[in-house]
Amino acid sequence: MNKKTIAVLFGGVSSEHDVSTVSAKGILSNINKEKYNLVLIGISKKGEWFLFDDDINLLPEDKWLESKTLKKAFISPDTAIHGIVTESGEQIYIDAVFPVLHGKNGEDGTIQGLFQLAQIPFVGCDATSSGVCMDKGITNAVLDAVGIKQAKWISFSAYEYKKKFEDRGIYFHL
Repeated sequence: MNKKTIAVLFGGVSSEHDVSTVSAKGILSNINKEKYNLVLIGISKKGEWFLFDDDINLLPEDKWLESKTLKKAFISPDTAIHGIVTESGEQIYIDAVFPVLHGKNGEDGTIQGLFQLAQIPFVGCDATSSGVCMDKGITNAVLDAVGIKQAKWISFSAYEYKKKFEDRGIYFHL
């Protein structure tokens, strides 16, 4: 049997970074390693991408960032590479990506757009679906447009909030 090579992405620049590392450890603890070759890419809270090849127990609390095996690496948008490029120029072909990223840059369509650009299959929704679902104002507008009943809603941007309230001396802590 030919094993598929799956890249597992974790961490990320998001308030949910720590949840992502715990989720990744859970997935990696349970994935069938006889069926898949796993390549782990961790993204620091600062947005640095690293190839991680060490004990998965280091994932929570960002202990993985102390690993001596870390190498800078990223998923290339180049369709000919179809995978990862390391700091030394090594190219690692991957069959698919399992993004275990939560929140901004993980569930909002941005990373999905990279996978689509690179033409690498991935787990989860496409860029458009992810973006629509992450932006609740757009989600509600789409639901209204297709006639799905929902509670009354209102959407506004930070700019609109500031203009309407703060300019009149009304402050809320959001």
